[in-house]
Amino acid sequence: MMLQKIAGERFVGLRRNSPCKNTPVHVFDVDDTLTRKPDGFDNTGLTKDDFFDASREFPVQQAVLELAQMLAADGDRIAIATARPPERLTETIAWLDKHNVPYDQVLHSNGDEPSGVVKQEMLLYLQEQYQEVATLFDDSPFNIEGAKLQGINAVHLRTNDEYWSNHPEYIYRVIL
Repeated sequence: MMLQKIAGERFVGLRRNSPCKNTPVHVFDVDDTLTRKPDGFDNTGLTKDDFFDASREFPVQQAVLELAQMLAADGDRIAIATARPPERLTETIAWLDKHNVPYDQVLHSNGDEPSGVVKQEMLLYLQEQYQEVATLFDDSPFNIEGAKLQGINAVHLRTNDEYWSNHPEYIYRVIL
């Protein structure tokens, strides 16, 4: 498998398959969307690095995995867009491969802006590459709001509401 580097202003990533202007792409977040915290896991007091270290062993959210696999089997493309920092790219790909998550591209935030702003830039980038960005699947209400500002359908997975209510982000429409 040949991976090609991707760089935007606020994100970096790797592309496994060439984009296709005739095909829609669906975008999946990683943490608390594709991953599932083990029962009883408490991230209170953990730094982001501690959380990302622990998430290496998190199981997959089976229903979300099956949805991604079904969309890919139907010929749609899959992009992974996460607020994880660039230095976590290799381990993210290892986790995706371990759990048989289909993907054509993996995008990671540079961490310079809130995730809802960076995800919009990622979505705009993907809109240029594919027929359309069909859907964003994410646990952050701010990422959902950002997708809607770009006219993109979004599915809010309510798996991490407590975290987001305690860590609000500002959001504005990104124009490139």
